Amino acid sequence: MMKDLKKKFCKYEEMILLFMGIAAANLIAFNQENWTMNPLRIAILSVICYAALVKVKQNREMLKDIRVLTGGIIFGILFTGMMVVGQKIHAGDGEFKAFEVSDLIWLFFYLGLGVLLFFSLYLLCREKRLGERILKGKRKFSKKRFLIYAGILAVCWVPVWVIYFPGIVPEDATVSIAMVVGELPWDNHFPVFYSLIVGACMFVGACLGNLNIGIALYSMLQLVTMALLLGYFLEWLHAKGIWKTGIYLAIAFFVAAPVFGNYAIVMWKDPWFSGALLLLGLFLYDHVAVNRESFLEKRNLLYYGGLVILVSLLRNNGIYVVLLISICLLSLYRKQIKKVLITSAVSILLVYVITGPVYQYVFSAENLFVESVGIPLQQMARVVVTGGSMTDVEKEFLDQLLPIEKYGEYYNPFLVDPLKWAPEFDTEFLDSHKEEFFKTWFSMLKSNFGTYVEQYLMGTFGFWHIGGDTHYEFVKTYVAENTWGLYQYMPVEQYAGYGIQEALDGKYDFTASGLLIWILLFDAIFCWVRKKSVYLIPLLVMIGNWVTLMIATPTAFGLRYIYIFMIGLPLLLTYPWLLDFANNTRYDKIEKQKEAD
Repeated sequence: MMKDLKKKFCKYEEMILLFMGIAAANLIAFNQENWTMNPLRIAILSVICYAALVKVKQNREMLKDIRVLTGGIIFGILFTGMMVVGQKIHAGDGEFKAFEVSDLIWLFFYLGLGVLLFFSLYLLCREKRLGERILKGKRKFSKKRFLIYAGILAVCWVPVWVIYFPGIVPEDATVSIAMVVGELPWDNHFPVFYSLIVGACMFVGACLGNLNIGIALYSMLQLVTMALLLGYFLEWLHAKGIWKTGIYLAIAFFVAAPVFGNYAIVMWKDPWFSGALLLLGLFLYDHVAVNRESFLEKRNLLYYGGLVILVSLLRNNGIYVVLLISICLLSLYRKQIKKVLITSAVSILLVYVITGPVYQYVFSAENLFVESVGIPLQQMARVVVTGGSMTDVEKEFLDQLLPIEKYGEYYNPFLVDPLKWAPEFDTEFLDSHKEEFFKTWFSMLKSNFGTYVEQYLMGTFGFWHIGGDTHYEFVKTYVAENTWGLYQYMPVEQYAGYGIQEALDGKYDFTASGLLIWILLFDAIFCWVRKKSVYLIPLLVMIGNWVTLMIATPTAFGLRYIYIFMIGLPLLLTYPWLLDFANNTRYDKIEKQKEAD
């Protein structure tokens, strides 16, 4: 009986797998609230699901490895949670739907889909023929190509600068300018180091009699440095053996969409911060993952220390990223711990001295406590707004922070800014009652655990859910209202009579932040499955940046907060193949043969 069934299954195996693929595609389309049952989309999804099932079936022996199975199950469980919980959150109205019994069906469906997704991607990354196409052999790093790549990027971004000339100045940047000109007290929430760079450009503009020249200088400075940085990155990939077409695709990726030109000139700290993180990641790949001993060379220790300081001064969460990296490096080099410990300790100590005593003495600037407690504050606010359980003592404390009747007016489950910047919010009271704040938060946690979980998931929604983004904090295209005479000249509108700014504003788009996070997650699990955990260390620049957002993000959305993922996407997409590059002598032999010929 069983043999007969097996024979029948084998006979109609392809049709059964095709049916399963079609069924999976229809279920996916049906369950996505913002999707319609588009026949073309379902057909394409059906083919993809069918191909994945066939691939897994053909290579099922490879998938019996315990680490592969474990990796697939971990990925599948996380994928299931993301899909099922994500369907409950509505970014438009701030609603969190209740779970239903029918969700059990979707739990099992998405678990199977997540495991299938991991297995098929894993097999794709292990495909020998594909690997040979992606990696063409190690090449010598060429300064000439590096400068050519940088030049292409700069030239293609200049039109965006012309459109928004002299630059883009969001509200955040006006605070930095106001601190520099003495209209606001210094505050390291807007990093002093970055504000000083802005101030230096504005000083040049003031000396030349027009602050707009300072804006133009800043825009060009950032544009050139980002072009050089990404040009270096592209040549780094080229030198690692990535096939030429892949490099050309990466160039097209960086120049074809206006978003990268926008981020090249916008007066935000995020592009430079992300660029510094990317340099640190490439350095860790070369001198820790590939050549572990080279990290201990004096010049490389100094270079690492310099990057640690730069990253930490450009954005306040940078210090936590480098702390995570330093801890992992100390564990890796535990037998040679002295050099690593001294370098890490000195670099981090210098950061704390600069951002602490130095900033306090020279600028009277401190970090605001409210900036680090956005998520707990939001959780307690949601308890108030939803009528959760509170004692009289807890209610009194919250009322002293902000009049209790005002929480409903300012509360936004996806953004803490309206709450913490409310005119009635008592920041001084919070600063002087830090311990009591955490005690109140913890005591309310016991009786409002579900509400706390809901708010946490909503408050971080865009950083874990595929397709959960909104356009908040995506791009800025204007000069914020100011009293310094800063404005955009709009040269295209003036001289050509074409409203290009208005036309371009509706054209900005990018892949959802959550999708980039999931590509990183796959790479991380892939490293572990392949028993090459040392290759996780270069990824810590992205992992650490993401973790800090999941702990203390001010908003549930904002692609600029993970801009490192945007510029690092070519690395994320090729990373599984780069794992094997250093130890794959086939490519070295090819290069040596070329040199001999």
